Amino acid sequence: MKRTGQVPFMKLQVGIFTLIAVILLLWATFQSGGFRLTKGEEIRVIFGNVGGLEEGSVVRLNGVPVGTVRHIELEPHSNAVGVVMAVKKGTRARMHQGAAARITTVGFLSELYVALDSGNEALPPITNDQEIAAAVMTDPQVLIGRVKTMADTVDVILANLTAATRGFSNGHGTLGRLARDERLYDNLVQMSHTATELAARMTDTQARVADRLIHLAASFDSLSWRMQHGEGSLAQLMTSGDLHRNLASSTARMDSVMALMESGHGSFGRLLADSTLYDDTRALMGSMKRLMAEIEKNPKKYFKFSVF
Repeated sequence: MKRTGQVPFMKLQVGIFTLIAVILLLWATFQSGGFRLTKGEEIRVIFGNVGGLEEGSVVRLNGVPVGTVRHIELEPHSNAVGVVMAVKKGTRARMHQGAAARITTVGFLSELYVALDSGNEALPPITNDQEIAAAVMTDPQVLIGRVKTMADTVDVILANLTAATRGFSNGHGTLGRLARDERLYDNLVQMSHTATELAARMTDTQARVADRLIHLAASFDSLSWRMQHGEGSLAQLMTSGDLHRNLASSTARMDSVMALMESGHGSFGRLLADSTLYDDTRALMGSMKRLMAEIEKNPKKYFKFSVF
């Protein structure tokens, strides 16, 4: 067959579509990997452990993708890990004093990425990469192990609860016997009735006590009104001014009498003020004591007894 050197239109369409697909595939690959055709900059942070971080992982600044991890290597004189990140131009200028970098993941099974924290915007920007603090990263495998341990513990607890429930249903143990013994129900019903009756009696007693207190309060009110407005002795004592005047007059007289007695006027005054009566009484008591002593010593001298 003789070749004409012309390409059929259908094959030309297939070639164009294939070329477009390849271009779109390359563009998508660059976009997913965080590559950009524009010129960027590098940021280097030293981590103690990267926990499975790989080259090509995404780098985010405050949650926004700004680049990828370009290179990961161990430090020459230590076991620390240096992570070189290719980021957009101007990313370092957005990071201020207090900036930090940490390796994290969205979920347990998600890929790791580097999260950059821009720090405090009120402070000056950083001058070198060493000012970026590397935060301690929790290994996702450790978290998964902890979750598995918690799941195992929950399984054990559920198994124990299932066994306890089965024994409870079969009447084993104290709770099982209490649940299956009808006497407990009867006792509880009887106790409930007794408590109800006791509460009713307490309510009745409380009502009677309240009525008595009300009557007592009313009696006190009546007595108080009578004392204030009545004509009895207590009312007269509380309301009449004559009692006060009589008491004041009596008190004045008593003061006058006491003053006279203290001054030595009158019989009582002379008895109180004159010491002669006291001396005579004292001498008389002394004579009486001596007389009694003489009588005890020689009673025949003073008393004579005769039968016939």
